[in-house]
Amino acid sequence: MAIGRPIEVAAVSAVPQRVWLVRHGETTGESSIRYHGSNDVPLSELGRAQVRNLAPLLAGVEFARVVHSPLSRAAESAAILAERLGIAAERLVVDERLREISFGACEGLTRAEIEARFPAFWHDYQEHRIDRFPGGEARHEFAARATTAVADWVRQHAAGDLLLVAHRGIVRMALCQLLGVPPTGHDPFAVALGSLTVVRRDGDRWHVELLGECGPHG
Repeated sequence: MAIGRPIEVAAVSAVPQRVWLVRHGETTGESSIRYHGSNDVPLSELGRAQVRNLAPLLAGVEFARVVHSPLSRAAESAAILAERLGIAAERLVVDERLREISFGACEGLTRAEIEARFPAFWHDYQEHRIDRFPGGEARHEFAARATTAVADWVRQHAAGDLLLVAHRGIVRMALCQLLGVPPTGHDPFAVALGSLTVVRRDGDRWHVELLGECGPHG
């Protein structure tokens, strides 16, 4: 499947199909200011509160499946929502492909720290001339695995509601895939920590119902 093209739906069910995308909450490693990708940092108390505050936005939805990244910050976010919403444990599934991109040698660093340690890389990165962080995962490889995962789950649940709990990069790739937006250049889907995004299939196309919404106290 070509990245950046909307998923083709063979048959349209009478039941609307929606994909609910949750970005995990703040972590003990400060996801808001640090490049945490494939390293495994847990949720902070603030992050847990952010996720709990999302529950009212999802209340009353019957999810066919809850799929989450293997990283603890996403797995715990999924578990918190499942507990709050009364979702049975057997509906939760981990998918390794929903892991965030690896930032390699820059994992855990702030923007200023990366610029100081890897100035040549940072300059090329800002000019969009480089595809990966030092020792990290290539963006095109990340995009391929993320969009393949999303496409697989959407096809398996061609009607009803599907909840994916993961990371900013995964949410971005899912939106690019479903909406047919090229996953390059400026990121129009820079959703906040502990936020909810909802896309809905309308015929053979998708549109955004909600983008980066936080809970009542988020």
